[in-house]
Amino acid sequence: MDKEKLIFEKSAFDAYDAQRLVFESCRFKSETTIENGTKRANAKSIIGVLSMKFAKGDELIVSAEGEDSKEAIKGLMLFFKNL
Repeated sequence: MDKEKLIFEKSAFDAYDAQRLVFESCRFKSETTIENGTKRANAKSIIGVLSMKFAKGDELIVSAEGEDSKEAIKGLMLFFKNL
């Protein structure tokens, strides 16, 4: 399992951002997850991602497990960087 930490920089995270995150996650075969404190969600689930309610300054852990996990982590980290 590969993991990376990041600090959420955007002031708000809306349904459009969540949809884009799910689309990005679905590009990969690996199981992808986002953790925020005690909350954890499947990054391929729109309901799971929306329930996370990211706020500016939150420390997130992005993890992936599977054959393309390194590429999945890179893709999701780039997604969050470009939000």
